[in-house]
Amino acid sequence: MEEAGNESYTDEHMSAIFEEGFSFSGYERDFLALSRGGSGYLDISGVSGIDSIGDGRGAVFADFDNDGDLDIFLVSLQGSAYELFRNNVGHERGFLRVELRGTRSGRDAFGAVVRLGTDAGTLTKIKSGGSGYLAQHDPRLLFGLGDAAHAQWLEVTWPSGLVQRIDNLDGSDVIAAGSALRVTEGGGVEILRESRFSLVDPLNSVETLLATLEFAPGDVFPDLSFRRRDEIPGGEALAGEAATSLHGLLRPGRRLLVNLWATYCIPCRREMPELQAMTPHFAANGIDLVGLSIDTESLDRVVPFLHQTGVTYPVQVTADARVPELYVGGRISIPLSVLLDSEGRVLQVIGGWSAETAASFEALAQTLAGTGR
Repeated sequence: MEEAGNESYTDEHMSAIFEEGFSFSGYERDFLALSRGGSGYLDISGVSGIDSIGDGRGAVFADFDNDGDLDIFLVSLQGSAYELFRNNVGHERGFLRVELRGTRSGRDAFGAVVRLGTDAGTLTKIKSGGSGYLAQHDPRLLFGLGDAAHAQWLEVTWPSGLVQRIDNLDGSDVIAAGSALRVTEGGGVEILRESRFSLVDPLNSVETLLATLEFAPGDVFPDLSFRRRDEIPGGEALAGEAATSLHGLLRPGRRLLVNLWATYCIPCRREMPELQAMTPHFAANGIDLVGLSIDTESLDRVVPFLHQTGVTYPVQVTADARVPELYVGGRISIPLSVLLDSEGRVLQVIGGWSAETAASFEALAQTLAGTGR
């Protein structure tokens, strides 16, 4: 009974850890290296986008889109996340794909050795039954041919000891670049017809941002309520009218740019002075700007924060319970700016602070583009 109790505690404990987003591996990032061709390897984890902090435990290498390069499918320990990393490096160059079918050896031909003669030398691959943790890779063996139009020869050494060789002496296109072959042990070679197709394109920055939000362009943004100014230390110094809710700031024929921020937000410290400088350009272009603090336990820091950052544009403070509901899973991320039309409908969403978001703000303040800065 005691052992069963320990197992129950372990299961519940680990489930709680994963539900809270904690990591078994301490958020260790996944690693990918690129061969330098005999002179070591180059760490391309970050630039490839594969450096996930999830608890990856199973990785499969396979050419999912049949374009001549290996993609990577990754499974996390918790089984709650599956990631497919599309490889677009070298897919326009020549390749040869080989499928093996054993007869005297096992049908899957595990342990078979395939050698390919190319202009760059002999390439060798072994048909493996699996590699890594709970993973079996693409059973088809993929060889890169670079710019060569064909391979010179193909040789298969089967587990049974039989050796089969295919030469290109007659100029046959059997081992031409871009071909997919099925070699049967003790039999012939069959050219397979494969269809290329496109995997789903990765989300762009805007799509990635919208995927984290519970609203989208075209939706009516919630009429978030504001704190009374007498609830905020020094609140009488806040610029702008003492409206009671967000929709009270909407004006006919004008747009409203709502910037969500907080005193604990480091990027906000960089973003808000930039918005301050753009305020007159926004106004000239029919856009009213309002800062919306989501501070709940540090109200005494709001006014000093504005003084430190030099912000004088209108600012309101909200404790509306609907703020977390703006985000998927209630995972609040700021700064977040939302452009509304005069009816409160969402026109545009800008998240974070970067060169890209700065360009988005400058596009809104069109006078910055060269007609009156």
